[in-house]
Amino acid sequence: MMLFRSLLRLAAAFLALIVLSSVTQAQTYPDRRITMLVGFAAGSGADILARYYANKLADVTGQTVVVENKPGANGAIAAQAVKQAKPDGYTLLFSPSAGMAGGKFLYANLPYDAQKDFIIAAPLLDVAFALTVGASSPAKNVADLTALLKKKPNARYGTSNSTGIAATQVYKTLMGFDAQQVAYKTTADAVGDLADGTLDFMFIDGVFALTQQKAGKLRILATTSAKIDGAPDVPTMREAGVGNYAFAVWWMIMTPAGTPTDVVNKLNTVFTKIADMPETKKFLSTTASLPLKGSPAEMVRKLDDDIKTWAEIAKAGNIVPQ
Repeated sequence: MMLFRSLLRLAAAFLALIVLSSVTQAQTYPDRRITMLVGFAAGSGADILARYYANKLADVTGQTVVVENKPGANGAIAAQAVKQAKPDGYTLLFSPSAGMAGGKFLYANLPYDAQKDFIIAAPLLDVAFALTVGASSPAKNVADLTALLKKKPNARYGTSNSTGIAATQVYKTLMGFDAQQVAYKTTADAVGDLADGTLDFMFIDGVFALTQQKAGKLRILATTSAKIDGAPDVPTMREAGVGNYAFAVWWMIMTPAGTPTDVVNKLNTVFTKIADMPETKKFLSTTASLPLKGSPAEMVRKLDDDIKTWAEIAKAGNIVPQ
């Protein structure tokens, strides 16, 4: 009996130590460098957005925030690295909803479970993707492009991420044409083929698309949702006549499963503060984006809804995990 009581006291003391450690960590967090992983190449639209938020996170917390690019597999390489990181709030994933919601419909051996292996600490922004063609393409608007694609037996389009795949599938389904997908590791890798007409079209994030249009390589025909300040005359897909087109992507900060709740809540508070900054709204307005706020619980429900949407997209497009 005495031994049993001693074991109970030891167990209680150990539990108290764990709780105290967790509380202490939350009170002092963050007290050292934070690493933000991005599953896309340096200079990409995702990278530009991530570095803005990393800089603001550093400003608010007073700690160094390092952006680490791990491109490849539609963000899965970066996601896996964060999944395996220590769940202490010092390794964050800058992730698009499409990669998390659509991953299991695209990859047969996805190395993570979006709903089990991560915690959504905070939403960041809603962003529009742009339907683009090469600058020399005969398609001057979406109607021209759709007519061209319906007549062309060997039409080709590029993809470099889950968002582009889904945005294209919705377009194909609504307008009733088919085309061959050509996958690229990064969007930048596809620009040359799009510019010279090897590809007929490609959905690209609004930030990168606007940059390439200004460089004279691409032409933006429409956006999937929000307008782009740098191209105010460009219509949305709906305005361009593509039926009831509705597809948008949002970005979030994720941490490994097991991250203390208080640390997650502190991250949510910090990123909510960043969302409310006038400079954030101004910055996002130039990238066809809008600030997004919400609790971790609300974002779980939002991601669950996106997964259901992806299931419908995969079914409609006969998408089989590869």
